[in-house]
Amino acid sequence: MNAIPYAIIDSDGRCINRTLWDGETEWQPPAGCTAVPDLDGTHSIWQEPESDPDPLAALTPEQRTALLALLQQDA
Repeated sequence: MNAIPYAIIDSDGRCINRTLWDGETEWQPPAGCTAVPDLDGTHSIWQEPESDPDPLAALTPEQRTALLALLQQDA
């Protein structure tokens, strides 16, 4: 039998890993988790969000310069 992709889902419903499994070989997901077939890859692995993201990180240097100029006008 061919192996197919499985998503490993934890008790919070988050995909914590992915694996290939034929469904017959002796294997079990980690305690508290469930393996679900994921042929189309809809379950991406969950990642902890950054604890303190920089709200200005997405700005271009030009946008940062313009913002700084704007803030200096109000000072």
